[in-house]
Amino acid sequence: MEALMTQEQNLIRLMQEHQRDVWRYLRYIGAEAALADDITQETFIELFHNPINELSRSATAGWLRKVAKHRYLNALRKMKREVPADWLEEAESVWSDLTPETSDDRLDALERCLNKLSERARQAIELKYTQARKETEVAEALETTAEAAKALLKRTREQLRECIERQVKA
Repeated sequence: MEALMTQEQNLIRLMQEHQRDVWRYLRYIGAEAALADDITQETFIELFHNPINELSRSATAGWLRKVAKHRYLNALRKMKREVPADWLEEAESVWSDLTPETSDDRLDALERCLNKLSERARQAIELKYTQARKETEVAEALETTAEAAKALLKRTREQLRECIERQVKA
């Protein structure tokens, strides 16, 4: 009984330390808010059923992100959607370099920068990353060619990156 209590206390502590970051990571890689809520809960349920030996805060955070990412990918597969592997690798690389404080700053900056985009660019980003649509589907929705959609997405990602960097520096 005492061991279970300790395990529950440890889980509560880990949830307090990491839950917000797991949820924000899922939103960052494109999960809608409700799906991010569900997957965050599932991630901590996984932790409860399969406790880990904590080596460091960053190692624990990495393990939680990995579980959350796999659960997100499984959810996308069930919905017959996909996210490009290169996007996930890039997102993981950027995210792992952030501290909790800078991730908050960057997410706030992302929100402000998204509001500065043209309607067409914002729609392309929404389709590609929030709705996890393929570039051909983005092109179809925007009534353009796949190459034009790909170019728009590339320009928009670069514009967002530059805008976020400017805002974070300021």
